[in-house]
Amino acid sequence: MKILLVGNGGREHALADALSRENVSLELLAAPGNPGLAQLARVLPVKVTELDTLVALAGEEQVDLVIVGPEAPLADGLVDRLQHRGIPAFGPTREAAQIETSKHVAKTLMARSDVPTARAETHRTALDAHAAVRERFGAPVVIKASGLAAGKGVIVCHTLAEAHAAIDRIMNDRAFGDAGNEVLVEAFMQGEELSLFAMTDGTDVLTMLPAQDHKRLLNGDDGPNTGGMGAYTPVSLGTPALLDDVTERILLPTLHALRKRGAPFTGLLYAGLMLTEEGPQVVEFNCRFGDPETQAILPMLESSLLDPMLAIARGARIGNMSPLVWRAGASVTTVVAAANYPDAPRTGDELTLPDDDSTRRVYHAGTARDANGRLITGGGRVVAVTGLGATFEDARRISRDGAESVGFEGAQMRTDIGWREAERIAAASTEAE
Repeated sequence: MKILLVGNGGREHALADALSRENVSLELLAAPGNPGLAQLARVLPVKVTELDTLVALAGEEQVDLVIVGPEAPLADGLVDRLQHRGIPAFGPTREAAQIETSKHVAKTLMARSDVPTARAETHRTALDAHAAVRERFGAPVVIKASGLAAGKGVIVCHTLAEAHAAIDRIMNDRAFGDAGNEVLVEAFMQGEELSLFAMTDGTDVLTMLPAQDHKRLLNGDDGPNTGGMGAYTPVSLGTPALLDDVTERILLPTLHALRKRGAPFTGLLYAGLMLTEEGPQVVEFNCRFGDPETQAILPMLESSLLDPMLAIARGARIGNMSPLVWRAGASVTTVVAAANYPDAPRTGDELTLPDDDSTRRVYHAGTARDANGRLITGGGRVVAVTGLGATFEDARRISRDGAESVGFEGAQMRTDIGWREAERIAAASTEAE
C-alpha cells in the first residue's frame, strides 16, 4: 500500500512514525517532507500550497491514500480536488474545514446547535470591536482573528487596554494578515484546557486519548502565545465520563449540524475544550491533527491507525469499529524552538539530535539540510521530543532530558510541561499519606 502524507512538520513526522511502526511494508511518500520524514518516506519537493501538483502527484504515483496534515491545503480545497479524481483522502472538504478556518462560522454553528461555548461577537471593523469590548464584554476578554493564523491568532487580554491593543494589532496592524479581516470578541472562560481528537466518518466518532497543550513560550504559562511548546497525555481530568459527555453534547451535535449545512465532516475533528465549573465548553475546533498533541498521542496508540483512516477516506462507516487501544503509562512531548521564536525565528543554526529509542521519539518540525548536507534549523519549532514512561513523571523526565540534549545555538524550551498534572499527582500523594 502506498500513502502520500502532505506536510512538513512534526505532526506529519509523528503520523509517518505511527504508520511505519504499524506496518513496515507501507510505502510512504511525503510532500514536501523534512529530514526526519526522509528517514521513513520518499520525500518529494512539492509545497502544500501547490494543489494541482499534489493532485497530479497522487494520481501519477497511484497512491491508495492521501493524508493531509496542515490546515492550509484543507482550507484551499485539496480534499475536494482529490475526491473529484477518485483518490481517497483523509481530511475534510473545504466547506467542512470552515469549522476551523472561520471562527465566525464555527460560533454560528455552535449557537444554533446548543453546543456549549463562550458568548462571542464577530466584527469586521476595529471601531465595532472596540465598542463591543467597552460596552458589552469588559475584561478579562479574548480577542481572536477569525481566520487561520497558525495557532497564534488568539490573544487573552486581562485589561481593557490589552484588549484594545489586541484589536488594533489584528485589524489595523494586520499582524495575522487576512486572518484578521474579521475579529471575534469572546467572553473569557475560566478553567483548564483539554484537547480531544476524534476520527470521524461524518456521523460516528472514534475518540483518542485526551491531551493538554502548552501555548505560552515560557515556564509557568508566561510569555507570548505560540503554536504550542509541549503536550502530554493522558490527562487525569479527561475521565471516561467526561469524554462521553463531550461526545454526546459537543462532537455529535457539531457533526450533525455540519451535515445539515451540506458540509459533512470526515477526517480528524479536534475539539479544544475549556473545563469550566459549568462543564466542558468549546474554545475552538480544528479540522486536522493538532501539533504538538499528535506527537504525544500517537506513540501511545497500540491498535491500528491506518484501518479507520482508510475506511473514512473510502467513504465507509466506522460505527461498528472497536474503540482504539492505548498502551499503559504516559507520554510527554517537549518542543525545542529556535532563537527569537515566535516573533522572528532564526534559521540556519547547525543542529544535533539525540537518537530515538524504546522510550523516546524525536520528531522533526522545523529542520532542513544545508548545501553541505548538514542538519540545520529551518523553522520556529525545530523538534519535538516525546518521552514514554510507565508513569507521568517517568515520561516527563525522559522528554525533558531528551529535549535538553538537542544542540543548537539559541534553543528555547519549557521545562515544566505537564505542570498541572504534576501538581494533581503531588496533591493526591499528600492526601494519601
